[in-house]
Amino acid sequence: MTEFIEGYDGAFFDLDGVLYRGPEAIPGAVEGVGRLHERGLRTMYVTNNAARSTRTVSDHLSRLGFDASEPDVVSSAQAMGALLRERLPQGSRVLVLGTDNLADHVREAGMVTVDGFRAEPAAVVQGYDPAMTWPRLDQGAFSLQRGAQWFVTNTDSTRPERDGIVPGAGTQVASLRAAVDHDPQAVVGKPHRPLMAEAIRRSGAQNPVFVGDRIDTDIMGAHAVGIDSFMVFTGASGVRDLCFAPSNGRPTAIGWNVLSLFEPRRVATTADGVTRCGGATVSVDAGGQARIEGDMASTEGQLDAAWALATLLWSGAARGADDAWAEFTLLP
Repeated sequence: MTEFIEGYDGAFFDLDGVLYRGPEAIPGAVEGVGRLHERGLRTMYVTNNAARSTRTVSDHLSRLGFDASEPDVVSSAQAMGALLRERLPQGSRVLVLGTDNLADHVREAGMVTVDGFRAEPAAVVQGYDPAMTWPRLDQGAFSLQRGAQWFVTNTDSTRPERDGIVPGAGTQVASLRAAVDHDPQAVVGKPHRPLMAEAIRRSGAQNPVFVGDRIDTDIMGAHAVGIDSFMVFTGASGVRDLCFAPSNGRPTAIGWNVLSLFEPRRVATTADGVTRCGGATVSVDAGGQARIEGDMASTEGQLDAAWALATLLWSGAARGADDAWAEFTLLP
C-alpha cells in the first residue's frame, strides 16, 4: 500500500515532542528523518522556541543523531527580526523580555535594546525565557501601559520535557496580559503565518507536510499556510485534543511517531451510522454517545480507533464520547 509520505517533496518538523524530549531523541525519530533524507526530501526544523540560537538547535540535533545544519533550522526569533524590520524604523528602542538569543536577533534587525520603561521603548518583544523574573515582566507592563507595541514570538501554553509537561511561553505572555488592556499586536510563531511562511520560502518545497504534536500550534499553523499536516502522539496533544479540534486544527493524518510517515494513511469511512478505520468501529448509542469496538490492545489499534472516533465527532453524529476516553490506555 502507498506510504503516507509519498507525493511530498518536503517535511517540516516541530522539535519538542516530535524529534526529542529534553536531552533525548524520541524513538524512531532519527531513523525516520534519515529515511527522508535518503529519499531526497527537503527537511526543515521549525521551532517556536526563541530561547536558543539556530546554531545551538542544529548542534543539539546533530548530537542526537539527526542530519541537521544551521540553515535547516527556522526559529521564531528569526521571524521576529523580520517582523521588526517591517514594523519599526531602524534604531527604534525595544525592551526584550526573552533570552540573549532573542535580544541578538532584535539588534540584528537594527533595533536598540533597552532595559526598562524609562527608556521609552517603542515596542516590547517577548519570548520564552526560563530565567524570566517578575521585575522584568513589570518593566514590560509599564512599557505597554505607556503605548509601546507588543510583539510576541509564540504563545505555546506548555512544553514537553523528559519528566513531563511544563509551562511554556504562553504562560509568561498571559502574566503580562493580565496587567494590560489589549492583546499583542503580532505573534510570529505557530500557528500564525510568519514562521511557517519563512520555512516554506527557505525550503523551496512545493508540496511539504508539517509533522507536529500540538493541535494548537503545529496543526493549526499548517492550516494557516495551506499545507498538509501529520500529527504524532509522542508529545503534548492527545486523543481528546484530536477529537475536539476545530476545523482549522484537524490533521491530514495521524501516527504514533515519525516512522509512521512510512505507513499507509489511515482512512475512516462512515456507512449506516457507523464509522470504521482499520479494525476499529465507532457507533452512536441511544443517548448520543460514541461507542468503540475493536482491537484496543495495541497502539496501532488505538490509533485506528482515535481516527474513527475523531471522524465521527467531527461530523456531529455524536454528542460526546464519555465512556470512550478510558479505552485509550496507550495514547495520551
